[in-house]
Amino acid sequence: MFSRTQRGLGVAITALGITAALAGCATSNPLDTGDSTGATEITIGSQGFAESEILAQVYGQVLENAGYKVDYNLNIGSREVFLKALADGSIDLIPDYAGNLLYGSDPSATATTIDDITAALPDVLKSKGLTVHDPAEAEDADALVVTSKFAEDNDVESIGDLAPLASTLTLGANTEFQERWFGRLDDTYGVTGLKFKAIDDYGGAGTLKDLLDNVIQIADIYTTTPSIKANDLVVLKDPKHMIAAQNVIPLLDKDIDSDKLGALLNSVSAKLTTSDLSDLNEAYAGDDKPSAADVAKAWLTKNGLLK
Repeated sequence: MFSRTQRGLGVAITALGITAALAGCATSNPLDTGDSTGATEITIGSQGFAESEILAQVYGQVLENAGYKVDYNLNIGSREVFLKALADGSIDLIPDYAGNLLYGSDPSATATTIDDITAALPDVLKSKGLTVHDPAEAEDADALVVTSKFAEDNDVESIGDLAPLASTLTLGANTEFQERWFGRLDDTYGVTGLKFKAIDDYGGAGTLKDLLDNVIQIADIYTTTPSIKANDLVVLKDPKHMIAAQNVIPLLDKDIDSDKLGALLNSVSAKLTTSDLSDLNEAYAGDDKPSAADVAKAWLTKNGLLK
């Protein structure tokens, strides 16, 4: 059960000396920073996959450490589900991804850079009673990935470098990738004539095997997938921002917001990189099967975010 901080006291204090006594007590309140708005009890949600649960713990443990009472409502599902949960108070805060949040809230949006996306979000979210704080550098987005040998042999660093080779290459990705992205590859970078192999594992083991075996030469693998680092794969640069930025961003009910809460969330986002998030995912999938809470705590401690 979540609760919200009352915005004012409903009782007038009239007895002589009581006001002074209360003022003295307030200095020992760990949440008293001169910021009288926002919540002291927060329920944090996560989407239905491990990375989101880890992120919920990463943000949540910092809030707990600062004196908030934090509850968790994890693995609640897709955006449709968690937006309803924010609206009905089942959760107060959830880690999301910037581009998907914008497009899910405004299907007509066209922004693709993180600056443009974060500039658009406040107005889009305001009518829904929601707000965001700073995005992390950490990004879990579609990425076109090649082997280091392919990149070196063909002098390929960015998506546009594929154009002269495209008719000889096969790209492996989920079924919907072809309809969603092939037109943009042509329009944005002049990459046309690629063959396509549908591999419906979201950049998983089957996609990786085909890439390493040269069945495909390009794969769509999400940027925080541990196999990228483990196999020295090369993420092709996207200087024209064909693929929308998907930086991690905390989404919350604006009624719980405060300067202190924002500063705490921003302190986490300022430290969290894509490489960190990949490492967190890898640690969570380790043979010793740690909990999301343990994985998050280890990273927070290493980065000086827990006292």
